[in-house]
Amino acid sequence: MKKSVLILTGLCALFLGMVIGFLISPIKKGIEVGNNSGNTTNNNYGEEEGC
Repeated sequence: MKKSVLILTGLCALFLGMVIGFLISPIKKGIEVGNNSGNTTNNNYGEEEGC
């Protein structure tokens, strides 16, 4: 077996395992992308002042 075929087969198996792992893993609070550290200026905590 050629070395390139062996490497390609290994990469395909790795990526397939990652996809299957994501699909069967339990999602508890959904998927959130980004940093939710609270360091923003657009927090909506009630009505705006001055309106």
